[in-house]
Amino acid sequence: MIVNVYIPINNMGEGSCILLFGISKTYNRSMNIQNLKYFATVAKLENVSRAAELMHTSQSSISKNILTLEEELGTKLFDRHGKKLILNDAGKRFLESCDRILQETETVTKDLRYMSTGDDNLIRICAVGMDPHMFTFMSIFRVSYPDVEYAVDTISDGNELPDINRYDLIIYPDELRYRKFKGVDLYTEKYMFAVRNDNPLAERVSLPVKNMSGLPMVFLRHKTEYEYPYHVCLAQTVKMSAVNFVDSRDHHRQMISNGIACGFVPEGSAEMYRNDSRIKLLHLTDDRFTRQMKVCFKREKHLSVTGSAFRKSMIEYFNLRSE
Repeated sequence: MIVNVYIPINNMGEGSCILLFGISKTYNRSMNIQNLKYFATVAKLENVSRAAELMHTSQSSISKNILTLEEELGTKLFDRHGKKLILNDAGKRFLESCDRILQETETVTKDLRYMSTGDDNLIRICAVGMDPHMFTFMSIFRVSYPDVEYAVDTISDGNELPDINRYDLIIYPDELRYRKFKGVDLYTEKYMFAVRNDNPLAERVSLPVKNMSGLPMVFLRHKTEYEYPYHVCLAQTVKMSAVNFVDSRDHHRQMISNGIACGFVPEGSAEMYRNDSRIKLLHLTDDRFTRQMKVCFKREKHLSVTGSAFRKSMIEYFNLRSE
């Protein structure tokens, strides 16, 4: 039976609770944040002794907490195989909720600290792919602000647009669907050409436009907007043997990985293709296969002290014009 569990959270006010997943009653026993951390750590390490070492507590304490959770939920969360604990279906469902609760608790704690003290060292970044130069800058900034923390959300080109109010900055391509963001030019990103590794072209290092004719292609399409390389191919009258469209980066990768088509990949989004052993990435000799990346910062009056310093340093490092 699926149940709804309302869990009181310690230190969040008397009577505070969180709906975890499905039930008809409220439990009197308190599942505090620390208990949820114990469970999540064991679930991910699949080992009580390693979890105890990591969390600086005893194995018996963690085991007792896990048993307490299972008693309160009325179901086993793990299948036990010797010293190894493997999440069962109920445990997997419970872990999903735990992760959300722990993440939300951390966010709320930081937000409340910021509201009361103005002290917030977390830089929240959302990016449609990330250029290596950005990570270099983040490393340099940490030298001056050693307490800085980063939370980077990488979104696919086909995903829904992010909310700028949730981030200190958003990095995105200069394309029609992103025009709601009022940003400035950040850097130019090159496209690469992806083929399955048994394609004869996979023996090459680079590829000119003339060698693309006769190939089946796959392009990203968001509603009625096509990715930029599609328009370049039309302008260059590349004669494609087949034209396919997908609305997500992962589907794009799978079309190429399974040999259905070839496709264009921005350098900042190339990691998932490089991690696919069936795909070879080729450099393009035509410099028209590029896209301009922009950055949009949250309004400065809404940035923390660290956020404002990050914005100023980034403008200087990348020599950005004023917004």
